[in-house]
Amino acid sequence: TVPALMAGNTVVLKPAQLTPWSGSEYGRIVAEETDIPAGVFNVVVSNANEVGAALSADPRVDMITFTGSTATGRAILAAGAPTVKKTLLELGGKSAHIVLDDADFGSALPMAAMMACVMSGQSCILPSRILLPRSRYDEGIEVLKNMMENFPVGDPWTPGNMQGPQISDTQRQKVLGLIRSGIDSGARLVTGGGIPENLPVGYYTQPTLLADVDPDSQVAQEEIFGPVLTVTPYDTDDEAIAIANNSIYGLSGEVSSADVDRAFAVATRMRTGNVTFNGKSHFGINSPFGGTKQSGLGYRNGEEGYKEYLDAKTIGMPDTAAS
Repeated sequence: TVPALMAGNTVVLKPAQLTPWSGSEYGRIVAEETDIPAGVFNVVVSNANEVGAALSADPRVDMITFTGSTATGRAILAAGAPTVKKTLLELGGKSAHIVLDDADFGSALPMAAMMACVMSGQSCILPSRILLPRSRYDEGIEVLKNMMENFPVGDPWTPGNMQGPQISDTQRQKVLGLIRSGIDSGARLVTGGGIPENLPVGYYTQPTLLADVDPDSQVAQEEIFGPVLTVTPYDTDDEAIAIANNSIYGLSGEVSSADVDRAFAVATRMRTGNVTFNGKSHFGINSPFGGTKQSGLGYRNGEEGYKEYLDAKTIGMPDTAAS
């Protein structure tokens, strides 16, 4: 919303149905703590899909920007098509983490496990597909297993806990269903796979590690949005890149290696909008962030992101300089 306001637009913010508080508080701060005129920034909270659909279809709305699932993004595009509405979409992801055979497993893999569990795995940029070199496969599985088995799960208000519940029971059931589908398709359950016995209240899910995952299986292809890592072995860099690119999504990715040039060569061949190297974040206010394939349209941040909220205009004027 900030780039849109900076570019001189009026904004209507509609928070997600299950997470309205942050958007509402944002609206209060703008109203009470800034000199932005009334009506320039608006927050509309609703538990009905009709509000989003109405905004997407209304000809008075010049642009829609949305963060969420690819399915909802398709619906927004369809609703805005009759008015050829400009649309900025940040959608789903199924990112791959290519761990090369010269990587520091003691650094890369604990971080990968932590990223899968914090926010309960509910992150569109989560590199949830771990690709390990076959020569070090068992070593990598053991590091991930130890980290995920001991990850602190529980009430996020309790100091020390790092993974809370899923956003809803519906989401938890989806996560558990995808875990079952992975096992049914031949994946090996290393740890987790269910509901923590000590947390019967709340939508908690055990940190889950699936090994020997078929890269074409549902659990390897569909965004889970839960604390689940899938692990697949590879033999060559080319094979790892092919597996990483075997997805309808292209939002993020990661490469771990001791060789900067080798990692860069791999990263440039990954069909994704953003790549992290050895845990070095690619996020920054000056860095464009966007996805390829079905992970979205357009960019946030950077000059590219700012320009999304502007329309270019060319005006031809007569030459007033007499010759």
